[in-house]
Amino acid sequence: MKYSVSPVVKIAVKAKDGKDLPKLVEGLKKLSKSDPLVVCTTEESGEHVIAGCGELHVEICLKDLRDEYAQCDFVVSDPVVSFRETVSEMSSQTCLAKSPNKHNRIYLVAEPMDEELSKAIEDGSVGPKADPKERAKLLTEKFDWDKDTAQRKIWCYGPETDGPNLVVDQTQAVQYLIEIKEHVNSAFQWTTKEG
Repeated sequence: MKYSVSPVVKIAVKAKDGKDLPKLVEGLKKLSKSDPLVVCTTEESGEHVIAGCGELHVEICLKDLRDEYAQCDFVVSDPVVSFRETVSEMSSQTCLAKSPNKHNRIYLVAEPMDEELSKAIEDGSVGPKADPKERAKLLTEKFDWDKDTAQRKIWCYGPETDGPNLVVDQTQAVQYLIEIKEHVNSAFQWTTKEG
């Protein structure tokens, strides 16, 4: 069974007593196994986060965690609701990013993709796992892309390397561009994942 619900409400939990931390971590693992819609993660700061589909869902998860899985007391933070934004029109300004040594400059513009193209990426026909020749053919014929762009200029998909967002290289005759490709892709992955 596949759900199309994403966890939007996040709550951080922390064991009241330090000796109960292993119980809490084990309880979080059990909770994430028992409920396919809950996401339990540990942030870089060491904070344990429970993400659910709504405030009621998270409250039920906390009750289950306290009574069944962890069986210990913990402190709960205020709920945080994450939101997502999208590009609705071509950006009115060009963004500039400079490298730390001030020798490189990247100019970026965001523009919305055709709704049909987004759906084609999500269903896999134009996605990263599609055959490159078939993908290029579909992009040129159905979506009016330039053949060179469709074949060689897509740098990455995001979020999670297979989402319906793209980084497309529109530069011409720029040397050593490949050296920053991984950095641009990494920044794009982080940006699209954050919404």
